[in-house]
Amino acid sequence: MPELPEVERARKLIQDTCLGYKIQKVSSVEDKIVYTGGTDHLQFAKELEGRTIKGCERKGKTFWMVLDGEGRQPVMHFGMTGMIQIKGQEPTWYRRKPRESTWPDDGPPRFSKFVMKLEPQPGSVGKDPVQLAFLDGRRLGRLRLVPHPVAAHPPVSLLGFDPVLSHPTLEEFEELIRKKKGTVKGMIMDQAFSAGVGNWVADEVLYHSRIHPSCPVPALTAQNIKDLHHQLRHVCQTAVDVNADSLKFPPDWLFRWRWSKGKKQANGTAKRKRQLESGDEAAEEVKPKGMSFLPLPDGTPATIDFTEVGGRTSAFVRELQKMPDGVAIKPKIRKGGKGSKKQAESSVSQTNPRYSYQEAETSGLSEEDVKPVKTARQRAISANDHVAVTPAKRKPGAAVGAKARKSRKKTDSESELSDLSD
Repeated sequence: MPELPEVERARKLIQDTCLGYKIQKVSSVEDKIVYTGGTDHLQFAKELEGRTIKGCERKGKTFWMVLDGEGRQPVMHFGMTGMIQIKGQEPTWYRRKPRESTWPDDGPPRFSKFVMKLEPQPGSVGKDPVQLAFLDGRRLGRLRLVPHPVAAHPPVSLLGFDPVLSHPTLEEFEELIRKKKGTVKGMIMDQAFSAGVGNWVADEVLYHSRIHPSCPVPALTAQNIKDLHHQLRHVCQTAVDVNADSLKFPPDWLFRWRWSKGKKQANGTAKRKRQLESGDEAAEEVKPKGMSFLPLPDGTPATIDFTEVGGRTSAFVRELQKMPDGVAIKPKIRKGGKGSKKQAESSVSQTNPRYSYQEAETSGLSEEDVKPVKTARQRAISANDHVAVTPAKRKPGAAVGAKARKSRKKTDSESELSDLSD
């Protein structure tokens, strides 16, 4: 998901390219998911046409154009894969560049939700016409119209401090977290607490603060809080200073190393090779050239582990980010079935990150620590293994789960939408 640095890059692009231009025409595409807040695509376009762009502002992951006139302001959120593209330039991609990155001559770019045709005016930053598009392939972005001033109305008014624009003092920060509970990663990813901090920024901040992502907020020491306060701003500002170009991030950043989760990914899976050969994706290599590992302070290779915190995959360095003494990670209770062995391995890693599933026999962990959790049906079979259990029969001519599949599809979509709260 594009986070504060990537959204700031998009804001800066609009500011530097479109300031002073008049919106001559807006071609919008109907989308009842992306257009929200009581705004449809036609109303969105109509209210913007004929107005001049006076600026572009941002708070957290939300950004908006400042237009002249009496109408409302267009407020935008990228969601998971949204981006801005100026015709003739590359889109503001997050990490990967799909092959649809070009703007065709005979129409709008793929996945566009609106295209603005802009005309230069006296005093505008350019002299040539400009076309600007908002792209969103997964339809998890949001477009809405909000009255001026935007910061005084939801959703922006509901956001917490912005680490770059309005970072609190240490004393204010200490007061903000004084009554907080839950994990430290969950706290800093809460947009009502710190706006703009997403998954990779949170992991980077915690890595440099030497705090385990699962550490409970009440267990933070005074030094932990001081380091967290400093790194929240430092990481975001450093990324913004290089215009969110990940190849320019410092080589000792976790971001430069976290994307290779194992030998398969590092060497390239068959699926990955097919993607690259077909041009479907051209993922940039962010690992620093001339380096083969992320070094610890003593120069030895760091061990990057992965766990799940707040439903998000979290990367951390085993040797540097430890849970406080006497504080254990509560393992999650998972159902058995497909992938249960992998889930059990994850639970062991969270209980004691030094041990993998395969290492359990020599680590001293009991069999109970690593075996998959059984479902109710599996427990019943184990308890009554002498009783034959016959699978439920489907009535002749019955539909093969069509209704169930439709229900599952709807549930998955609703689950994806909930990710926008990050």
